[in-house]
Amino acid sequence: MPLSSRLPRWIRGPWLWLESFGIGFLGRCGLAPVTARQLIRFVTVGVFAAIVYVGIMALMIDGLGTGVLVAAFFAFVIGTAASFLGNALWSFEARPTADRAAMFFAINTTGLCLNMLIAWLMERAGIHYLLISLTVLIVVPMFNFAGHRIFTFGGRAK
Repeated sequence: MPLSSRLPRWIRGPWLWLESFGIGFLGRCGLAPVTARQLIRFVTVGVFAAIVYVGIMALMIDGLGTGVLVAAFFAFVIGTAASFLGNALWSFEARPTADRAAMFFAINTTGLCLNMLIAWLMERAGIHYLLISLTVLIVVPMFNFAGHRIFTFGGRAK
């Protein structure tokens, strides 16, 4: 049973409408429906993982009194795990295996390196940090999506 069909009716109806609208819009931009659905779900899972990350940071720093670096480490690990599971089970409808988890981490780490390279190059070119941030927020998630779609989950591998 797909994950979307297990949502409560009051969430499922609006979600299916929004997803359908997004697939139609992205289809007009040239994306195949399967790719558009995966991209929409990938972005949704990314937002959820970001909320998990911030929540873990707050819990560890404000609730447990840990330092920022310790909290950031655990927030990254837990947020990445949430992202992997959400993308495996929902975005790409694939089994979450250890091999896929390793590839997921490798692609995310490569995305981090790309993030740093873009920021370094653009800073050297004298570009304002907000434009650097915008560039990174567009390029790196698209890189990660393509990498996960091709390598981690092999397209629509089950």
